[in-house]
Amino acid sequence: MTWEVLEQDVYSSADTAEERQREEDLYLKNALGGHPTIVQDLTEIGGTDVRAQLLRERRPFSLRATARFRDLEHALSALVEAAEMDAEIRLRSAGDRRVLTITPLELGPRPRDDEEQTLNELFRSDEFRLVMTHGEFVEAHGFRIEDEGRVAAWADDPDGRSIERYRLVWSVRE
Repeated sequence: MTWEVLEQDVYSSADTAEERQREEDLYLKNALGGHPTIVQDLTEIGGTDVRAQLLRERRPFSLRATARFRDLEHALSALVEAAEMDAEIRLRSAGDRRVLTITPLELGPRPRDDEEQTLNELFRSDEFRLVMTHGEFVEAHGFRIEDEGRVAAWADDPDGRSIERYRLVWSVRE
């Protein structure tokens, strides 16, 4: 599974022009050197063959990063663990279908909990997308299926309630 991150419209919002220039110079230096923060983040959660490409070299910057993971279950589990959240993530196979379930768990506060972060905040519902290269998404709860079954986007419950279990089903075509 390949995880792709696109950073767009990146610029500093520091208070002074000097601070902004320093932050942007550091971002550009790290991106050009192949070591932007996102590469470090994807590596820390178990990504392999992690690469970054600077798409725009002037303010606002744009960068594309990719990383390989064994499967979606391992990638999402690592992300949730790194965010110090509690959720059970399972990926099952049933014939030519794959079923992903994500169940938020209430295991009590963690030692460094200042503010409680929800799964929706972690996955930034307006930006998080799963894109199918072979097969199609056929059923979803807590996700929106878009682009004729090729894209699944994280979604809030339409009634504003807390979702107890997210579920995504897709068919696999070789």
